[in-house]
Amino acid sequence: MVAWVANAVFFGVLILLGSSIADLVRSSFFSKMTLLETGVAFLIGGALAFSGSVLPSKAQEQILKRGEPWSMDKLKKSEKRANKFIVLAVILFLESLAISFFGV
Repeated sequence: MVAWVANAVFFGVLILLGSSIADLVRSSFFSKMTLLETGVAFLIGGALAFSGSVLPSKAQEQILKRGEPWSMDKLKKSEKRANKFIVLAVILFLESLAISFFGV
């Protein structure tokens, strides 16, 4: 949802600056924007999945002296949160391919 709002704001700014919709389509603006969103979604998903793994948990235990030890449940929980972003990124990537092939 945040990506859609960001797209709408960016699109509105480009229209206000004098770009026409035909120019944006010819310059493959929409394909590039969805590809950028794909990269951001993959980065967020990867960071969420990594945050529950052993290395960050042990580093947090040692550096911050938190009493929360690493567990397999914590790893599964973080991977479950990350799966949503990874699925979103795959859908956005397929959308980007469709836009660039079909010239929408």
